[in-house]
Amino acid sequence: MPDKHILRIPDIAILKWRNIADLLAQLAGVPAATINIAEEDSIRVIARSTAAAGAPAEPDQVINLKPGLKVYCAAVIESREKLIISDATKSDFWKDSEGAKAGYIAYAGVPILRTDGEIFGSICLFDTRPNNFGGNIIRLMEEFAEIINGHLELISKNISLEAALKEVRTLQGLIPICAQCKKIRDDKGFWQKVEVYLEERSNARFTHGLCEECMHKLYGKEKWFKEKDK
Repeated sequence: MPDKHILRIPDIAILKWRNIADLLAQLAGVPAATINIAEEDSIRVIARSTAAAGAPAEPDQVINLKPGLKVYCAAVIESREKLIISDATKSDFWKDSEGAKAGYIAYAGVPILRTDGEIFGSICLFDTRPNNFGGNIIRLMEEFAEIINGHLELISKNISLEAALKEVRTLQGLIPICAQCKKIRDDKGFWQKVEVYLEERSNARFTHGLCEECMHKLYGKEKWFKEKDK
């Protein structure tokens, strides 16, 4: 299983994903739909269709994956491929799975892949009756997986932006500066050099050199200076 995700999912995103699960369950005509996050050695149910009485998992439930434990969603996440089980009771492998034991003998799941190819989780449909899950339903699940990936990209960018903004210290308002020496008066009434004032209040750092005008003022009469451009 992949490393545990540390991305904090906002409540508004979870609400939208719950709406997606509700819509999928209604359109597919099945009792339960879930959206899951892959974590280290476990799966967390981040959203579940609200009308799923006796659903295979509860919202925010963590399913710990143990050796030999057969879990539909884990197979999707592990393989990074869609999985369709029309009737687990007719499958030698899946008939004793956790889903089948709970009465959910039909299953359809598609992986949620990040833009960088890393697995994030899965979208799953569960049915208590045999179900072949038509192609349109599977395509719809794949489209929703892409939408969720788009949400994840926005969440990640917002987190990066917030972190960057915390690093930025801005100067605002009127800054008193001496018209002669160009020192700046700070909030305590002390006069500081421009570079000291700015370095203390921003992430800027200064390097010192001489502009052409000052070079001429300081060294214009020096022989070496006059000859340097010849």
